[in-house]
Amino acid sequence: MKGTINSILLLVIIGVAVLFFVLDPARHEIFPQCLFHSLTGGYCPGCGSQRALHSLLHLNFAGVIGYNFLFLPAALFILYHYTHKLLNKTFGWKLPNLFYKKQTPWIVLLIVVLFWIARNLPWYPFNVLAPTS
Repeated sequence: MKGTINSILLLVIIGVAVLFFVLDPARHEIFPQCLFHSLTGGYCPGCGSQRALHSLLHLNFAGVIGYNFLFLPAALFILYHYTHKLLNKTFGWKLPNLFYKKQTPWIVLLIVVLFWIARNLPWYPFNVLAPTS
């Protein structure tokens, strides 16, 4: 059963990746708009993530950073979570799984809240954290 669920999940991830590769969220209406931005005009921590994913799939790292500065570190953190066992096994390393450290949720929450506040400040250098148009 677990193998079937993993296979279905992998197919969904591949399907979403193909969708975001082919269609640019900045140009197609099928992608949902941010409710927080629609209601307040401010940017939530996730604003620009769909466009950042599209840019990442096209290896446009400047676009990723421009749309959502936190997207790339978050993606690398998640990638580390899924690859640290393989890295440990392959290279004989002893990397910990940072996801399961007691303080990790608090650190992630603090980073996300600070990013949310900072990207809505109208002054330089904070205003560069807002998604590019």
